[in-house]
Amino acid sequence: MNFRQKMARLALIPAAVAATGAHAAGNDPFTAALTSIDLTNVAPAVAALGILIIGIVMAFKGIDLGKRAVKKA
Repeated sequence: MNFRQKMARLALIPAAVAATGAHAAGNDPFTAALTSIDLTNVAPAVAALGILIIGIVMAFKGIDLGKRAVKKA
């Protein structure tokens, strides 16, 4: 069994326990914890970070291409 399979099993165990045990009780602390987390600002922040990273990489690539053009001239 490789590392990915072990991690997949470990990730499924708490989810299965939470789904079977707490659901029957009526007051589900797992669901309450997940619904209390607000993820509305995460997607724009991740998109902005991705745009920033791509811009920085493109700037470095532009410098490299400029150097190459000067060397060939």
